[in-house]
Amino acid sequence: MTERELARRIDQWAKEHEEELVRDLMRAVDCESVSRPGEGGYAMGTGCKECADLMLSLGEQYGFEIQNDDYYCISILYPGIDKKELGILGHMDVVPAGSGWHYEPYRSVHRDGFVIGRGSSDNKGPAMMSLYVLRCMKELGLSMTHTLRLIIGFNEEAGMKDVEHYLKGHCPPEYTLICDGGWAMCIGEKGILTADLVFPAGEGNLLDISGGVASNSVPDTAWARLKDVSAEAVRYLQQERPEVEILMEGDEVTIRAYGKAAHAFVPHEGENAIYRLLALLSDYGLVTGQTARRLHTLRECFCDDYGVGLRIDKEDALSGKTTCVGGMIRMEEGMIRQNINVRYAVEQNSEELLCKLQERCGELGILLENLEYSDPRFTSPELPVPKLLLDTCHEFLERQYEPYVMGGGTHARKFPNALPYGPGIMDYRNPFGSPHGIDEAICIEHLTQAMKVYVIALLRLDAYFKE
Repeated sequence: MTERELARRIDQWAKEHEEELVRDLMRAVDCESVSRPGEGGYAMGTGCKECADLMLSLGEQYGFEIQNDDYYCISILYPGIDKKELGILGHMDVVPAGSGWHYEPYRSVHRDGFVIGRGSSDNKGPAMMSLYVLRCMKELGLSMTHTLRLIIGFNEEAGMKDVEHYLKGHCPPEYTLICDGGWAMCIGEKGILTADLVFPAGEGNLLDISGGVASNSVPDTAWARLKDVSAEAVRYLQQERPEVEILMEGDEVTIRAYGKAAHAFVPHEGENAIYRLLALLSDYGLVTGQTARRLHTLRECFCDDYGVGLRIDKEDALSGKTTCVGGMIRMEEGMIRQNINVRYAVEQNSEELLCKLQERCGELGILLENLEYSDPRFTSPELPVPKLLLDTCHEFLERQYEPYVMGGGTHARKFPNALPYGPGIMDYRNPFGSPHGIDEAICIEHLTQAMKVYVIALLRLDAYFKE
């Protein structure tokens, strides 16, 4: 049987099993699998355990070997002739839902060829597709020399401790496809730096401030609670900014600003509610005393989405501009804590970036806490394996997709010999929502079309590494 004939058989199999794929995906999306380490006594929390148990059950149901790595990761295995492995790696933990949804984030909907719900595209849809790749290969009787291992992690969105734990007990496969990107392949990822900017609120009328639900998301809501606010200032704000929510209780006023959620690596696709709130508090003179000056300083740190205010901006031809998002703000015991999520250019030196950030924070009297960073990565598309994968994508999707560099972070930065390989379409805008945004959705046709590429790519990798 030629590869073209095999591709047609895979397409037919995918069509016949599409309803089952949708059913299983919706069950996974309905799990609120936000990674909450230790919750309920489980490695990544009860929601992640529920989702892991579902996938383990499906793996057994479809006739595969399964492994549970302490609920950090689970594996579903399709045995080959020997024990050498090829891998597929995805994740099923999700960012918190946030607000503003038109659909229930954890009560999935199948509509107009899409499954809508938190995590449907990032990354439950592609991970479920990967299980169906194994199932398709098994039911079509396609054998391999290598054992095929599907690894599903549950901490990708919050530190990637899942694969760190996995690698302590396992050797990585010879090569692993990461099902958490777009066609053709993600050859590079910007560096990621997260930290808290911390400073005392000082004397003033601010009682509390809060916004955002995750470091790696543009926040869609933020609020501040104040006392002794000028009634004239409140009336003026109500007249000038009717979209702002104002709640008055006695001598206290709560100001709530709204934005638009987006993934932190594409902040221009969202509208940051924290920035809007800081502008309101400053422009309308709502905050008094030392606090007013300190919030004004914080506002200057976020004069744009590219780190100019913190003096860490940079741009290169390979990956574009460094981005910087203030994803969460909190007030704790008189201290204001503003989290930042920086996606820095591939050619930007990590140590130089850190020095500039520390110097700028020192000038402003801001402490830098909970600092973590991960260096950029880059893989040449001219290497043999990326070239094999690129050729397979172009041949069987019948469209020329370019390798790309992105600001998002995938398991590839923590996992050896791995490359993000589809199955998303980077320039596609579905009628619902995008990853980390409201009404997140995945096009089922994109998943079923990707199956033949994955199957044939795995068969070609099996032959390549056997030789």
